[in-house]
Amino acid sequence: MKDRGPDTTTKVRHPRRRVLIGVGVAALVLALVAVGAIWAGNRSASSKPQASIRLATVERTSLVSGFVLSGTLGYGDATPLGGGGGIVTKVPEAGQMVGAGQVVMEVEGAPVFLLQGTLPLWREIGPGVSGPDVGMVRSALAGLGFGSGDSQTYDQDLSNAIGAMYAAAGYQTVPPSADQLQARTAAAQTLSDAQAALSDAQTSLSTAKNRKPSQTEIVSAKNGLTDAYRNLNAVTAGQCPDPTHTPCTAAEIADAQEAVDLAQAQWDDVNAAPDTSAEQAQVTAAQRQVNDAQSAVNQLGMNTVGPRSVLVVPQAQIRIDNVAAKVGLPAEGTVLTWTETTLYGRANLTDAQKAMLTTGTAAIMTANDGTQVDGTVGEITASSTDPQTGQTTPAGVRIDISDQTTVARLGPGAVKISFIQDEVEDTLVVPVTALMALAEGGYCVERPDGTLVPVRIGLVADTKAQVFSDDLHQGDQVVIP
Repeated sequence: MKDRGPDTTTKVRHPRRRVLIGVGVAALVLALVAVGAIWAGNRSASSKPQASIRLATVERTSLVSGFVLSGTLGYGDATPLGGGGGIVTKVPEAGQMVGAGQVVMEVEGAPVFLLQGTLPLWREIGPGVSGPDVGMVRSALAGLGFGSGDSQTYDQDLSNAIGAMYAAAGYQTVPPSADQLQARTAAAQTLSDAQAALSDAQTSLSTAKNRKPSQTEIVSAKNGLTDAYRNLNAVTAGQCPDPTHTPCTAAEIADAQEAVDLAQAQWDDVNAAPDTSAEQAQVTAAQRQVNDAQSAVNQLGMNTVGPRSVLVVPQAQIRIDNVAAKVGLPAEGTVLTWTETTLYGRANLTDAQKAMLTTGTAAIMTANDGTQVDGTVGEITASSTDPQTGQTTPAGVRIDISDQTTVARLGPGAVKISFIQDEVEDTLVVPVTALMALAEGGYCVERPDGTLVPVRIGLVADTKAQVFSDDLHQGDQVVIP
């Protein structure tokens, strides 16, 4: 007996009908046959009317046993995707395959891209934004060949990568969102105000630099300095302010010297360059504000993505299952549903059937037109009960198919899924009804001349039995009692 292990090679089988029965059914058939066979074995061959003898031919063929389930061929459950607003201007077609980096639809003439990731975009990824969603967008773009580093903070590299994705899809610029337009208007006004303030501060500084003392101020300061020196000289010479005594006291001389120092300071101040430190500080502060405002304007001109421009899915490619969005209506709520791109078989299992299968078990799926495709068990799920509703979901099995070309031509639909439990090739086979139980034990078949040929029984399936005997050969005739 040839042991057939899990076969991952997929091949299209020529249409043929195959009925598989379990070992328990075969045992029942043999038991029924045995009752009649014991009786028939005690009869003389010569007592059988020749016209009533039914014959079968011994065959050399293959024999397969297993069980069959009613299942479906499909893409799996559909998953909804929600839109981020705006008026829809272009939608995809149901059944269309869309890969990461490709345009799914258009909103207000702008593309909506598909990106592979695990987090939905709930905000605009732009200047000043940091977080895992920024890192996810980076990774998704890097996977498409648009390298942008590995930081979780938005920067110029990420802006460049977003722009590269748009350019690769045939879009030259990234259209700004409504929020961006509003922010750009506010930033431009802030920049304009900062530039006006800088201009005023620079004018004030220029005025301060050109400021000169009046002629009156110069004459007053000069006269004051001359009078102070004249008074100091007089006091020093003994001409004291109080003529009742001489020489002048030290205090009087000190007062005269102090008056000279004050007058000198006033004269120096009149002739010194103007103090513009306050005006210069105003210019510096105004320039800083202009720089900050200009940076904000520049950042708002960078490329961004968000809920309106990107839909995120965990797969690298999806199949559009159903399109809910309508051209001319807002892209709100569920805009489409999608499935995986691979067709596979599914069927429910009883607990007994579940126990008979393991991952990798070979299976044959037969479509309504008779086309057969090989597959293998890819997943087995246990039954479960919802604790809230009490609803029970039966155990199930998923059949993976490597030959997607053939099943794609078949498309989703009902199929019969056959599981091979055992298989032998190039073996002698007789109908189960040809087997007779011997009174002394064992089994035999009867030739048309009444001769009994002892046989050993192997695999039983398809209402046939594998037999072993040195006295039985392909093409021999046996009696069916």
